[in-house]
Amino acid sequence: MLSSFARETLTRLRYPKTTDHGVDVPDYTANPTEDDSAGWWLEPIESQEVIDGRLAVLTGYLVAGPADADFVAEDRARYRGVVYEVIGEVMHVPSPTGALASTRFRIQIWNG
Repeated sequence: MLSSFARETLTRLRYPKTTDHGVDVPDYTANPTEDDSAGWWLEPIESQEVIDGRLAVLTGYLVAGPADADFVAEDRARYRGVVYEVIGEVMHVPSPTGALASTRFRIQIWNG
């Protein structure tokens, strides 16, 4: 269980699979199933890069939420109307007493 600051809601977007050269991959052009998940804490991260003479901005969050949250790396997450990619593997962090067990991962979006 996280602190009382964990009050945000993320919407998990899970896309159906399609086969690409014999490998099952998410079809991000299809309509996803959506499930709201409450009890998240988000810590903002941001960086900027100049690529080919234009400014591209990476915006994201480190998120921590309920230990039993059902997110995987292929999902997307909607937060306050913006759809973010889930980056890297989703970590399920145990706690000896269970009091601090959580699910943690990073979400990000590129603009520019």
